Order: sequence, then structure tokens, then C-alpha cells
Amino acid sequence: MKKARLNIKSLYRRLSMALMAPALLASAVSAAPAGVTLKASVDSTVVVMGDITSLRLQAILPTTFIDSARVADMPAPDSRYGGLDVISVKADTLLGDASGRSTIDYTLTVQAFDPGTLSIPPFGMVVGSFPDTAYSDVLTLKVLPVDVDSLETIHPLQGTVSARSRWYDYIPTWLPYVLLGLLSLGLIAVGILYAFMGKKIIPEKAKPEIPPYDLAVSRLNELQARKLPENGHEKEYYTELVDILRQYLHGRFGINAMEMTSTQIVRSLRANENTRMTAEEMRPVLAMADFVKFAKVRPMPEDNVKSYNTAVNFLEQTKPVPVPEEEQDAKDSDAKKTK
Repeated sequence: MKKARLNIKSLYRRLSMALMAPALLASAVSAAPAGVTLKASVDSTVVVMGDITSLRLQAILPTTFIDSARVADMPAPDSRYGGLDVISVKADTLLGDASGRSTIDYTLTVQAFDPGTLSIPPFGMVVGSFPDTAYSDVLTLKVLPVDVDSLETIHPLQGTVSARSRWYDYIPTWLPYVLLGLLSLGLIAVGILYAFMGKKIIPEKAKPEIPPYDLAVSRLNELQARKLPENGHEKEYYTELVDILRQYLHGRFGINAMEMTSTQIVRSLRANENTRMTAEEMRPVLAMADFVKFAKVRPMPEDNVKSYNTAVNFLEQTKPVPVPEEEQDAKDSDAKKTK
């Protein structure tokens, strides 16, 4: 009998506590900071595994609470909340209007990988020194599994394929740079040689040599046109006159007159069959030149004219005699037969 009474009392106590729980919960919610409301929403209540969606939390509160308000246990990026992967968290604040209330909008970008129905816990906001917390509603999100029918057919691996190759595929990549460097060095070397040696790469064609007689006549004409004796330059006049004769003898007869004295020149003229008859005519001209150059003698104007005419006559008497065409042809044919 006593046990039956005890069970009745225990049952009555439990029933009383169950009836009082809603009242206690209501009193707790009503004890939240005055004027603070939280609204939670999700962009799409149904998503497929791997899809990205957004959770939105809007807090409306008096402007005086803006600086001290915070969301308790706000998830950070790269964390999990209610079975969702949090990618990013963004907060925007709209300051108070005429009614003195402000709005804070939180946007959480999330991604779902677990199929099924997820219950996202409510968010809580703490304001200043109030001991109570304002909560949002519980959200429900349905995550659909991915259709894997398309993955049932498994294709075999493809065989290996040999790469196509050509002859230039075997040329090392560094070879063109080496060839370019060698070419540059060659061009630089040619430029240095050309600059320092002062020689042209393409040699000039040799000019035809002037016959000794023609050269001597040309120089005598130039000498006469300069009129050196008339201007008091007898020494220069005779020096160049004798030089013309020396060069002519060397080119015409092979006499090394450039290195001989006047006496030696006369002796060589006597020994040469072609100049033997004119040796005595040249001796006064050479002697007059020595007197003017070494004894500083000033000859008379007629002596200058006589010396010039003697040199011209010597050239005319010893100039090459033209060979008849018949004799020249015979000489050419004999030369060909000899070869």
C-alpha cells in the first residue's frame, strides 16, 4: 500500500515538472535582451551533394547595442556547423534609421556533403552585459545524394601511344645558341682585322704600268710647266731633272742609276750598246746638276734651256722603236711553239 502511494507521488511530481517546462522556457526566451531579434534563413532548402548555398542571419537591435553585440559561437571559415562545411563568413551593418534600430546581416557560404535531412542549430546573440542570449530559429536542409548511374560503366585503360618524331627533334635545344655565338665571334674577328690591318677584303685591280718613255716625257712636261728656274729654284729644278733621267734609265735599260753617281751613270751609258752614242751628250747635263746642287752655282737661263733640251733629245734617241706587225706576229708564234 505504501509502495503504491509512493509511485503516485512520484508520477505526480514528474507530471508537474513537465507542465512547468514550457513556462520556464518561455520565461527564458522572454528574458532575452529587449528589442533584439534574430532571423535565420537558407537560400535553398533542398540541395545536391557538393552544392554551395548560403545561410543568412539577420540581427535587428537598438543602435545603442551595435558595438557590444556579437554572435555566440559564430563558425569560422574552413570549419563545420550543423553538418555543413563553412567556406566563408561575411557581415554587413546597416546603421540605425529614424526608429533608432540597426541591422546586422551575416552571410555564411556553406557546402553540403552528407546526404539526408540536416537540422542546423539556432544562432545565439549576446548583447553587452545582459546575461541572457537571443536565439534564431532552427533551420532544416535536405541534401540529396548524387546520381551515380553514369559511373557504372567502367571503360578500360587506353594503350600507350608512341610520340611522333622527326629528324630535327634530335637536335639539342642549345645547339642553335652555340652556332649563333660562333657566328657572332667570327663577325667580330673579321671586323677587328679589317679595322686594325687597314686592308680591304676585296683587293683592288692593279693599275696598268706606264712605259718608262711615256712616264719620263710626262714628268718633263710637268717640270717645264712649273718654271722653277724663272722663280729662283734652280737646285730643285736640276734635282728633279736628273731624277727623271735616272728613273728612265732604270726602267728602259735596267741601269740602276738611282744608286749611282754622275760619273758612274756616264760610264754605264758608254758600256750599253743602246746608249753609247748619247753618253757624251748626257755628261754636261749631269755635271751642271752637280755644280748647282753641291757647289751652289747659279746657271744662266740659256744653260737651263740647253739642259732641258738635251734631256728631251736623249729620250727621243733612246725611245723604243715600234715593232712591225709581221715581226710581232712571228715573235708571238715562236713563243707559242716554245711553250
